[in-house]
Amino acid sequence: MLFDILGTLLAGLGLFFIGVKFIGSHLKQMTGRRFRALVTRTVDHPWRAGLAGTVAGALTQSTNAVTFIVISLITAGLMPVRKAMPVVSWANLGTSALVLVATVDIHLFVLYLLGLVGMSYYFNVDKSSRFRHLAGALLGIALLFLGLQFIKDGAAPLRELEIVREFLTLAANSYFLVFIIGAALTLVAQSSATVSVIAVAMTSVGLFTMNQTIMVIYGASLGSAMSIWFLTANLQGTARQLAFYQVLIKGSGVVVMVGLFMLEIGLDIPLVKWLASQLADDASTQAAWIYLLFQVAASTLLSLMQGPAYHLLQRLSPPTQEEELARPHFLYEQALDDAETALDLVEKEQLRLLRYLPRYLDTEQNQHDDGKLERKALFDANHGVAREVERFITDLMDRHQDRLSLHRMINIQGRNALIVNLQDSLYELSSLLGRMHGTAETGQLSHGLNEGLHAILLTLLDAVDNGDAEDWALLNRLTSDRTELMERIRHKLLREGQTLPYTTHEVLFGATSLFERIIWLLRRYILLVANGGGEPVEASN
Repeated sequence: MLFDILGTLLAGLGLFFIGVKFIGSHLKQMTGRRFRALVTRTVDHPWRAGLAGTVAGALTQSTNAVTFIVISLITAGLMPVRKAMPVVSWANLGTSALVLVATVDIHLFVLYLLGLVGMSYYFNVDKSSRFRHLAGALLGIALLFLGLQFIKDGAAPLRELEIVREFLTLAANSYFLVFIIGAALTLVAQSSATVSVIAVAMTSVGLFTMNQTIMVIYGASLGSAMSIWFLTANLQGTARQLAFYQVLIKGSGVVVMVGLFMLEIGLDIPLVKWLASQLADDASTQAAWIYLLFQVAASTLLSLMQGPAYHLLQRLSPPTQEEELARPHFLYEQALDDAETALDLVEKEQLRLLRYLPRYLDTEQNQHDDGKLERKALFDANHGVAREVERFITDLMDRHQDRLSLHRMINIQGRNALIVNLQDSLYELSSLLGRMHGTAETGQLSHGLNEGLHAILLTLLDAVDNGDAEDWALLNRLTSDRTELMERIRHKLLREGQTLPYTTHEVLFGATSLFERIIWLLRRYILLVANGGGEPVEASN
């Protein structure tokens, strides 16, 4: 029986983690204008955000699930941490529904959701450009809920094990030991509400006294805080701030409520336990009210201290360098009301992306840069900003239709597409050049391509920054057609490097072709700048 329980718990955890991954990956793509506006309206006012959190907690019956879903929304850029804090805080209150109404069961809901998602995949909805990310996100939610259900189903038989009953009997006279039991069981079950329901059931049959049940409930809250801490151990930066916030909520609630409990039983002062006795007659309902009062007290306390708590979260888990790179620095929604200002801000954002292009290359200067980012992280962050710029331009086109502004928008949109292509090509080229150090000839070629491109990119930055006619003229010469030069290099290496393996020749042709493509993309970018109001250059195809 024990192995069956462990197997069910492990399967639940596996489905839970898969669901979290699915939700995060697909929600990142669901950042259209309408969806972002809906999420923004929901969390724009604290009371709406709190209500949404309460409903989410009631539906999922787990603050861990709500916390992970909201973390996914934050990493997808759909809401900021500060506005998400009430959602996470009041989700704890929502979980009281499970304790107050023990018949609440999401098993049927999960099965229906999983069935509907499965049918959508059968009918190829996942291949639709419009609905595929929604289908993927719903599949992630269904798997997450199914995993939680497995965890709860696996944890439920624990109360039937003889060793568990013996342990509870041993702990009958120790409030501290019962508190630890509640925390430990919650670490296994991943839900303080589930453990509290078990405690309430044991109280109704006389296995626990009211005082012991109260301590199990408080211990379960501490266990829930420990659980979210461990589950988010692999997260960094902004993504982990909400996990810290959930720990603060539950931890402060435990400190306050345990302190009140000790005062009540030690000095016979009517406090929380007395209030629960006034709200209900039977012990099990009183215990359910204790759980609810705990959630209200903890959520209210942190809501009143939201400002200081937010600043503490910023210190405990500051945004990572990759997050700062992936966040647009100049774009904001209000700028969309004035087309010319908005386009000026887009150009500033694009210039910031241009400044990172030389860092894709493996040059001596980059190798001595102590702040050098891992190339994949830089690539992902820059791509994220480029996507935000594209959405911003699209939103701007929807609002403004005058001919002159539209011409500039189309020009800047074209530049943005070229920047994305340059990012892709430079990233791929850097990977290929890293594999060309087998011989002196290939090593020399790799070094030459790296340093040559680096110099051209720096010249582009100088020209864009200063608008100097000489810089533009030099850049015009540097980006002239290099097809003939690349062909000579390829033929030379083929003649002199006949002993090189086929894979090296393949890398050689790929790298030189990419070099030609990058030069062509830079040439196109210069022409767009010239035609879009930038420093005019004398350019020819």
